[in-house]
Amino acid sequence: MNGAEHKVDDDARRPDVIGAVANALELLHLFSDGSSIHVGSASKRLGLSRSTVHRLLNTLSSYGYVDHDAVARVYRPGPVLTEIGLVAVKSSDLRSIGQAALSKLATLTNETAHLSVLRKDEILCIDSIESTQTVRTGSRTGWSLPAHATAAGRALLAELSDEEVLAIFPAEIIEKRGEARELRRIDLLAELELVRARRYATNFGESEPDVSAIGVVLRDRQNRARAALSITAPRMRGDDGWMRSAGAAALTVAAEFGGIIA
Repeated sequence: MNGAEHKVDDDARRPDVIGAVANALELLHLFSDGSSIHVGSASKRLGLSRSTVHRLLNTLSSYGYVDHDAVARVYRPGPVLTEIGLVAVKSSDLRSIGQAALSKLATLTNETAHLSVLRKDEILCIDSIESTQTVRTGSRTGWSLPAHATAAGRALLAELSDEEVLAIFPAEIIEKRGEARELRRIDLLAELELVRARRYATNFGESEPDVSAIGVVLRDRQNRARAALSITAPRMRGDDGWMRSAGAAALTVAAEFGGIIA
């Protein structure tokens, strides 16, 4: 998908294609352009009536493929759709190599380590290895969190140009979502400049209360940013000194394993 309207052409379908199923699949495909679906925009892009789109989304929601955000009045990927995506990622070299990197990072820091990928304005955690300490942060596998408020998200957003970041966040104010606070775009761009300078991103309880985190980019053989490695720790341990040492450890591990990814 490239953002253009993608209308369903019933006449062009093979005779054995079930119309309602095809429409539902086209609807789910809209998630490739963003992290949420609005009934009105989906109706326009698919050439379907609003009532049809609404019924399809309600059906998909009842089976866990989408979740309805009543406050924002949009639909987001549900747990079933997320799990399908995770199954695909689990078969890739990114996750297999990422697991080895996570294991080393968790051992070096004795904190919980995560592997995440950027999906528009969100970060999706595809794997985690938990710390063995009694007081620790848990696995985030399968979680989607606002990219602007997470260390992993900021690490990957810093790989983009300012123009690309502004396209992901078109509003001057990035609205509060969950625990993530409201943020001005200009402040996000300034933070991303700091990330580029020190090569790792930080998060002091901005996406989750009482959790500190650092994030670094994991690159492939062509030096392209493929994912982010991050470490989370309870705020009682995650002070400035911890951020520096954890950031150094993560950069070392990312350099060791990044060049292996095809």
